[in-house]
Amino acid sequence: MYKLMIVEDEPLIRMGLQKYLDWKDLGFQEIVEAENGAEGVDIALKEKPDLIITDIRMPLMDGLEMIGSLRHKLPETLFVIWTGYNEFEYAQEAIRLGNVSAYLLKPLQYEESLKTIQDCVKKLESKREQEHLASAMQHNLVENIQLKRSHFVKQLLEDGEAYSDSRHLAALIGVETANLLMQPFVLSYVPETVPSPQSRTWWRQNAEKLLASMLQQFIPSMERQLLFSYISHNKMYAFTILVEENTPLILSPGMRREAESFLRNVAAGRSIQLYLGQGTATSDIKTLASLLQQAENSLFARFSGDGQHMYELQAAAADPMRSVLMQLGDKDKMQLLSCLEHGDMKQLQLLMRRLAQDLKSKAGHIPMEQSLGFIQEVIATAIRYAGKHGINIEEMYHQRLLYFRFVDDFDSMPVMFDWLTDWMMQLRSDAGQAAKSDGSLDTAVFEQIEAYILQHIDQEITLQMVADRFFYNPSYLSRLFKIKLNKNYMTFVTEIRIAYAKRCLVQSKVPMTDVAQMCGYASYKHFVKTFRKLTDMTPSDYRKQMGMMD
Repeated sequence: MYKLMIVEDEPLIRMGLQKYLDWKDLGFQEIVEAENGAEGVDIALKEKPDLIITDIRMPLMDGLEMIGSLRHKLPETLFVIWTGYNEFEYAQEAIRLGNVSAYLLKPLQYEESLKTIQDCVKKLESKREQEHLASAMQHNLVENIQLKRSHFVKQLLEDGEAYSDSRHLAALIGVETANLLMQPFVLSYVPETVPSPQSRTWWRQNAEKLLASMLQQFIPSMERQLLFSYISHNKMYAFTILVEENTPLILSPGMRREAESFLRNVAAGRSIQLYLGQGTATSDIKTLASLLQQAENSLFARFSGDGQHMYELQAAAADPMRSVLMQLGDKDKMQLLSCLEHGDMKQLQLLMRRLAQDLKSKAGHIPMEQSLGFIQEVIATAIRYAGKHGINIEEMYHQRLLYFRFVDDFDSMPVMFDWLTDWMMQLRSDAGQAAKSDGSLDTAVFEQIEAYILQHIDQEITLQMVADRFFYNPSYLSRLFKIKLNKNYMTFVTEIRIAYAKRCLVQSKVPMTDVAQMCGYASYKHFVKTFRKLTDMTPSDYRKQMGMMD
């Protein structure tokens, strides 16, 4: 829709022009007025109309002067002169000079006037199409450049040697890379609960913007700097090129406090935490991959519980604890296996909490690799139990558990060990069920899944979320639904939602639109359609049948 402006010193003529044509039908949603050229300039700059119809002779400033003042300030606006025969030569000259698109002759002839305005509308439509095309092309160009930069970081991480040629980087930034400093960062997103699809989407869409916004506070010319980034799961690997300031970005204590505050404020209310690791700046691209790894490793310090959100990998100090080898003792291994064998979950919880506290107390003193090695020993002990009881760990359980990706989901050692304890309890349950049947899980697991879905019935609950909650490989869980229940996961969830809806419809007089939302349906129309598909009646008919409506 377009905006029209009429500039005319006679009020009755302005009113007549507004009613002369069906402006809404022509595509004009709003009409503004001015009674002379001077007022027309002020109003036009404020309202930015798409089309201006103006008289020529007016007090204070005539129409041609007004057009001359506005032409370069409003290059997308079309101008139409409203003129008499004695001013016709002025109008033709204005059109010839390119200031005016068309003219309307007094007295108006309806058909001619309508055609003139329709021609103007076609020009406006053509301009908008060109603008949209140019915008789309620019967007695609920017996206293409961003994809290439993201691919560069990905390849750098996967094969630093192959991408250590500075010519790759020079081609992406358009300047020589000599004497340029590259400042590496890793931004980490840690969910406080099982992350929802919306939370993951928010992270992927906003991670780069967040880092760029934060860096702008510390690098005055950041809007002209180049940021390369690549997102992998819960981490974004990035580096910025300090084109103008050829010095490393060293944050003062005050700047660090601002950065910490920024990260906390962004995370507030989102059930997440954000952590930033900063690596050492370098002018040698051959070292960039290892420095990104350095920035990533610095994030492990969050497990020390110091409350910080920004880290740098510090040089190893003379700490006597660094020489202490952190290993899971034989006694603890035997106790862990005994707890699993006998189903002593209380003792298992106590053991795991003690191990978590031991590791937390040393996390800031021993190398990260030692901490991860200790966690690996704990998991390996549980895998021994699984193997003894015929549980195929790689097929059944989630890869994030087997390949240590779960570490990125936590910022507290006790919470992470509680999560591992829950997995071991699930492992014990799965082993018990497998022993009772043919070696595969019994249908009892679906009762646990149903209980979980009912706890979150008003939310979107994906197969991935359920798999994460019960530690299963999503592919394995999907096959399990087919084999054991002869239905897919979505059918399973839908049946639970509609069964819950039936109870809500019978047990209360809550409006049916509210029942739909209570059962996880954002669209009432979709709720009714699904309810009818499963019950052969609408929710309203069901409530009547059950005697809940007058």
